[in-house]
Amino acid sequence: MNDAPGTRAEDVLEARLDRAKMPTALRWGRNALAFAVSTVSGGAGDDLLPGLDLVVSRRDTGAEVLRVRAGQFEEAGHLLEHTWRDLATMTVEEFVRSWRLIDE
Repeated sequence: MNDAPGTRAEDVLEARLDRAKMPTALRWGRNALAFAVSTVSGGAGDDLLPGLDLVVSRRDTGAEVLRVRAGQFEEAGHLLEHTWRDLATMTVEEFVRSWRLIDE
């Protein structure tokens, strides 16, 4: 990232949650397995669902600079809030160093 030193991270980057990236067959399989386990156990299959990814992208181009597994809804929500706080309080350099983003 070639942004001016000291630039606030939230001015350059944005964070969101997306459906976890995985092959369609695997997604269907995990959904079916989660449904079957949930039906038998009364809801215990949620951990088998595909879940969500945390995605950080550049505001100017939309290019993804970070995509990590964020877990299910509650866990993913906490991670997203933490990321938003970091974006609001860190410079781009600090955010990159903290999250260990590497230019490709």
